[in-house]
Amino acid sequence: MGGGRVLAALAATVALVAALALAPAASAMPKLYECQHPTVTGQEAYHLVDITPAKACVVVRKLAVFVDNGAKGYKLYGCAGRNSSNPGHPVLVISQFDGWSLHIYKRYGLMMSRGKSSFALTGTDFPLNCT
Repeated sequence: MGGGRVLAALAATVALVAALALAPAASAMPKLYECQHPTVTGQEAYHLVDITPAKACVVVRKLAVFVDNGAKGYKLYGCAGRNSSNPGHPVLVISQFDGWSLHIYKRYGLMMSRGKSSFALTGTDFPLNCT
């Protein structure tokens, strides 16, 4: 291979690597904000829009108290369509909490929104599990 071809191949490789490094990761995991201290993975906020992690976590912790850290999930959701052969799917019992609208997010997650602000929450305290 001539010197010019080597340099051209190297330049093309560098351009490809740079493009891949700058491209957004389609399957990147969202940043999780642990809302408990010390960390015990029971209350987490993610996909924060127009809200700080500290403010989202205040709401997440209040919701965890409401459901008694997951022990009283029935105060938050029930399972529709449940029968002997089908566990059903979660449906919310309440649609508002502490001034925030609650929505089921991606079938088994929770989303809270108020005005332009929103965030998703997860963790062992909010299982939305119908099995």
